[in-house]
Amino acid sequence: MSDALNIIGTGSYLPERRVDVRRAVDDLPGRERERVLAYRYETVCVEPELYPGDMGLVAARRALDQARIDPGDVRMVVFTSIHRHGHRRMWSPASWLQERLGCVNAVPFNVHQGCNAQLLLLDVAADVLKGRSDGNEAVLVVAADRFSGSAFDRFTSDYGIVYGDGAAAAVISASKRRGWRVRAVHSVSEPSLEGLHRDDRPVAETPEGLVAEHDMRASKRAFLTRHGGEALGELTRAAVASIRTALLPEGEKDGVRAVVYPNLGRPLLESSYFPELPGGADRSLWSFGATVGHLGTADQIAGLDTWTREAGPAPGERVLLIGAGAGFTWTGMLLEREHTSTGSPSQRKKERR
Repeated sequence: MSDALNIIGTGSYLPERRVDVRRAVDDLPGRERERVLAYRYETVCVEPELYPGDMGLVAARRALDQARIDPGDVRMVVFTSIHRHGHRRMWSPASWLQERLGCVNAVPFNVHQGCNAQLLLLDVAADVLKGRSDGNEAVLVVAADRFSGSAFDRFTSDYGIVYGDGAAAAVISASKRRGWRVRAVHSVSEPSLEGLHRDDRPVAETPEGLVAEHDMRASKRAFLTRHGGEALGELTRAAVASIRTALLPEGEKDGVRAVVYPNLGRPLLESSYFPELPGGADRSLWSFGATVGHLGTADQIAGLDTWTREAGPAPGERVLLIGAGAGFTWTGMLLEREHTSTGSPSQRKKERR
């Protein structure tokens, strides 16, 4: 990968409202309540008003402001989510963002590829930009999900995960502007696991079936019954090990200060992710994930954006992003901090703290 590729701007939107998980599940049956509490989340973000497009717009504006580029230099505006966007089914959030942001020369795309989509798209964008002659061109990738106001139960629709609302955006470019240099990216695909999120046969859409469509536990139970309960864990550990080998061939000597994992429940992280990468839990952003929840497609860039502001990484420090999503895919992206003065004056002041 070209050394010239950089994530020159990030932005996120995390709702101020945080719901205490223990209080939220207090009325669940005892066994169900204990199951959710075992995931060890403290709070989750809950957005009462803004829908994914609106949250994504806030995050995208923050990312573009930090990148300090002309919106006309953005060649692709990509929007990704795993849940409903609140409008008519055929509405295009990417086109709406393109118009609101003034990215008049961009091509819009909406991509639905599970919770790993934002990292996968940054991987694809890097390949696209390497073939461009104009170094000022950029790609904007926006991820946003809101689970409020729907038939999806953020606490009980899935195993091992509690879902939060939020958005994140990243601007990647081959320009000389500095931010996070993309040192390497490695993606792994394991399509044998797609059945985790598929029913045995398609069904017609009915009002009565709306809740059932969001019951991911049912399809996972059926899949794991057929293929064995260890299938997902074994393949996940193998995929993360493959990422480690590709991106961190020298292990601890590669000098990764932090690893941004998916905001999964603590047991899933401890069984399939922490053991495979340097530092384990100590270098993770678990304290962040445990207070916002799993943000659908936005975990990694929201975590990176928050950590960059709060930790103030110095030039040369490295961070590893790890994504995972239905399909099944995993992506690792190794970044190196190049400069602490990218962005607006207010952002530069925060980074110096």
